[in-house]
Amino acid sequence: MNYEVVLPIAGFENEKSFTYEKMDDYFSLIKSEESGIELKLMNFNALSNLSFELEKQYIDALDIKDSSEISIYYVFVIQNPIKNSVLNMYAPIIFNKRSKKMAQVQLDLSQLGLETIEEMLPGI
Repeated sequence: MNYEVVLPIAGFENEKSFTYEKMDDYFSLIKSEESGIELKLMNFNALSNLSFELEKQYIDALDIKDSSEISIYYVFVIQNPIKNSVLNMYAPIIFNKRSKKMAQVQLDLSQLGLETIEEMLPGI
């Protein structure tokens, strides 16, 4: 499925569209149509205790009419060894399935209210 980038992805500001591919219930992959760059994503539902409200500028840019239209993912950078991997939970990528638009949004850190990793990962 192809998505138009309406607000840039950090580090990939020149990319205008990505192809989305679901890997499993928690992970997906996006690939730039221009450069072929791939990013691994983790589904928002894989984490617990997180909630936030989108600012109007993001709702407008993504043409969101209803929350059921969107999927939220975090960029997941896999490193070797795996313990050095990184999850960017402060700048999720949001996909609008209806409008086929995507954007990376910058969250207000105080709104998330997280202090430790135990608060966001279930079962730790």
